[in-house]
Amino acid sequence: MKTTKQLDSTLKFKTKKRAGNQAGSFFFDLKLIKWQQLSERSIQKMSLSKNFIERDFCVVGAGFAGLTAALRLVQAGYSVIVVEARDRIGGKVWTKYLADGTPIDLGGTFLGPTQDRIYALLEELGVEITPTPIHGDSLLVYNNVVHRYGDDVPDIESHSLDGVWDVLQLLSTMSHDVPNDAPWTCARAKEWDAMSLGQWINDPVHKLSAPALSLLRTLFIGLFTCELSEVSLLYVLFQIAASGNDIELQMTVEGGAEQDMVKGGMGLVAEKMKEKIGDCFLFSSAVRQISQDQDGVTVISDKATIKAKQVVVAIPPNLADDIEYTPLLPSTRMELLRHMPAGQCTKFITVYDQPFWRQDGLSGEVAAPDEHLQMTLDTSAPDSKLGALMSFSFAKEAMQLAEMSAEDRKKLVLDALARRFGAKAAHPIHYFEHDWSKDRWTRGCHVAHLAPGVLTSYGHVIREPFARIHWATSESSPLWNGNIDGAVRAGEYVAKELIAMTRSTCSK
Repeated sequence: MKTTKQLDSTLKFKTKKRAGNQAGSFFFDLKLIKWQQLSERSIQKMSLSKNFIERDFCVVGAGFAGLTAALRLVQAGYSVIVVEARDRIGGKVWTKYLADGTPIDLGGTFLGPTQDRIYALLEELGVEITPTPIHGDSLLVYNNVVHRYGDDVPDIESHSLDGVWDVLQLLSTMSHDVPNDAPWTCARAKEWDAMSLGQWINDPVHKLSAPALSLLRTLFIGLFTCELSEVSLLYVLFQIAASGNDIELQMTVEGGAEQDMVKGGMGLVAEKMKEKIGDCFLFSSAVRQISQDQDGVTVISDKATIKAKQVVVAIPPNLADDIEYTPLLPSTRMELLRHMPAGQCTKFITVYDQPFWRQDGLSGEVAAPDEHLQMTLDTSAPDSKLGALMSFSFAKEAMQLAEMSAEDRKKLVLDALARRFGAKAAHPIHYFEHDWSKDRWTRGCHVAHLAPGVLTSYGHVIREPFARIHWATSESSPLWNGNIDGAVRAGEYVAKELIAMTRSTCSK
């Protein structure tokens, strides 16, 4: 470990000035940052790190982006340490198992067409997939009335929902003008980033009925887990561009992003990666500080101090903002992290002795725009006789549920399921729930969202490294941003970048 005298030496980092600064370049003169000037809090954090570990690369976070980055670096022959605040791997993927081995996915679950990198990873790891059960009629619940339908969504309250389809198609068309790798450069970027999705949808030009507006809200809060007023129109168009310029892919099961599940649960994929990476993990060890100099990076966590050539920060942006960086991150990067909150999402799994709804010709798919339990899907494991319904609550409704007692919340969930599927639904043999917004090391799900003005102001640094600090999360992927496939892509991208950088340096 470096001595105090060495840490006190003058270190210079040349960087480009960003927003709000004059053009040109400047030096961070770390002579001003002396050991004695470190805050008392930083010194206390350092004292927690009794162990010293030295590796080629340090990966912060054992979610799918971090695991993928670590896997590719290990496969390239480098030494790696993965530092994780939780006592488990997977990040926002979390699978529990019943006594008979039936998987219960409390986190990320689905994958679908064009998500090529996650499918390739599954093949590499020898993991099988199974179609998400969807055969049968679906349900639309509105104003306490349950509407059953097949291929055609029904009219409700004598109002047509045709406008929903028109709006979705218009957004898909608009997304063709948005480069998925640099959405801030599109010709109408400033205009579209100046308004929220809510403002755009509520424009009278769309002539949407109240039921249509309600259904659109449900569809979009299912993607972003926040109110439509909180997300930029440009960011929504980027998300559509990142999934093939067809918003239906994001919202549908068969032929869409929820088409398939993993046999054995998505957590099995994380476990398989861990096996290949090897004994390179440090759990229950939150990273508190990252400092860098011309010799490398020093990562201080609760259990160890790690010295490495480069570090990959692969945790959600709101958590990355909690880390203390020396020298400070560029202002644009700091502002981006501070303006990427995750939304509210609670997931409920109810398990039954059999998927009884199928006997009634129902698929298990439900949309309920004006209820707390806004979406439901059949996620029964194919090799189990048990039936499982996965339900979601998003945005303000999820916050309202979080304020209830556990007993009242469970009653509300089971009552809602009973209205949809009959009395049997109120009596599951297993009941699970997880509020990802209250998860200490996630603080929201599924993906960070960007409010109006953020993407055009700070989006250009999303994948830009800061000297020896690199970034990899599903939010940094230009394809399938916010999905498991996006996380895998982000991990592969940063690993490829680091390998190329290291080999280039060695060849000089």
